[in-house]
Amino acid sequence: MGKGTDAARAAGAAAHAAVLDDFKDQLLITLLKRLKARGDDLIIPAAEVDDTGSDLVSFRIAGGAFHFTIARKH
Repeated sequence: MGKGTDAARAAGAAAHAAVLDDFKDQLLITLLKRLKARGDDLIIPAAEVDDTGSDLVSFRIAGGAFHFTIARKH
């Protein structure tokens, strides 16, 4: 999703880029709140985050819900 935000900025669509940035922030907050509600703390080693460069995330909206898929880049 980062490349989409960069492309929007490069195309002069700053408002679109801001919406994408806000969406990513909201998604992360939602995931962390779900974990907290379960009583789980989230600790992620920096190396694990760094190791996501070959992954892609995509999503679709169906039935009023986001459906996420993670796959390897080709």
